[in-house]
Amino acid sequence: MKEEVRTSDQPMDRLTELCAQMTAVLDTPENSDVRALVFLSDSKHGGIVAHGYEDQSEAMAELFVHMQAVFRSVGKDLQFIAVPQSPEGLT
Repeated sequence: MKEEVRTSDQPMDRLTELCAQMTAVLDTPENSDVRALVFLSDSKHGGIVAHGYEDQSEAMAELFVHMQAVFRSVGKDLQFIAVPQSPEGLT
């Protein structure tokens, strides 16, 4: 089953609207080099906004690097392994 793509330049719900408001302060010339990932969650859903990234892949790569650093800071290790979406990719 293929997942629905949920990327938009506009907030999709209350949480992504709040994320967008939090990153709005970065929309100034002096912050043009700043990139940010903002995550929010309530008791049922989550929201994320990637701000300042040309490519979503860059945001994901930086997220992985930060997650590994967080794990290492508490003495844990985190590894990422790509898994293909179809059985043909396993051979």
